[in-house]
Amino acid sequence: MGIAIRRLDGPYKGQVIVERDDVAENLIDVGSAELATFGDYTVSAAPPNETSETPSSKPVDKMTRAELEAECSSRGISVTSGSGTNGAVLKRDLVAALK
Repeated sequence: MGIAIRRLDGPYKGQVIVERDDVAENLIDVGSAELATFGDYTVSAAPPNETSETPSSKPVDKMTRAELEAECSSRGISVTSGSGTNGAVLKRDLVAALK
């Protein structure tokens, strides 16, 4: 059997899904879901998988230094010391940080 619940957190937040009885009751007990009425039932798709792949269509190895810096910034990656002279950050350091 299944119980229709509305998720209150996580990647399914706000979606109505049908879970196994024991799982649904546990989620309701811990406050992660609430009981949904039958009229609220909708089919929901799974959230997209998170990957470490570059959202850019260009491979990391083929990016310019400016593109690499922008990609690092968009991902929240900070490269403060590199393999260059006196710790200078080189292009290969940025590529390594993104891989």
